[in-house]
Amino acid sequence: MKRAFFFLITLAVIFNGCAIKNAFKKDILYEKTLKYTQRGQIVNSLETKALIDAVYLNPLYPNKFKYPTFLIGVYNGFDNSIQNNEFTLTLNGKKPVKITSQIPNFIPYRYYPFYNSWMNYYIVEFNQTNKPLKLIYKSKHWGEAKLTF
Repeated sequence: MKRAFFFLITLAVIFNGCAIKNAFKKDILYEKTLKYTQRGQIVNSLETKALIDAVYLNPLYPNKFKYPTFLIGVYNGFDNSIQNNEFTLTLNGKKPVKITSQIPNFIPYRYYPFYNSWMNYYIVEFNQTNKPLKLIYKSKHWGEAKLTF
């Protein structure tokens, strides 16, 4: 009786072990997105004042964007908006030419690395500029976060 029970338990473990083989399947989009994603934070007196996540979209979708375009998520102590009086965003010293909260359907950003439901996300487009691309999210009072692509 004990042998039969042990045999059934062993058999169940073997079948369950085979069932998770999809856990090791590669997710190419996730890996590629991870390569072009960076995170920064602005800290003052050991307190996080703002977070920024940026995904450089041009290499991920080469035929969709003409100019340097980013998916940017922000969290700050104000309104979680990318456009407020406390923070500025620049790419190589230049301000964005277009900011929209309308994320195109072909961008599955909720599955991207670092996605957080408490951040607000925007598509931000800049004029053409030289590489390296230095994205700076700067506060008037607490410093800045620098991301280089």
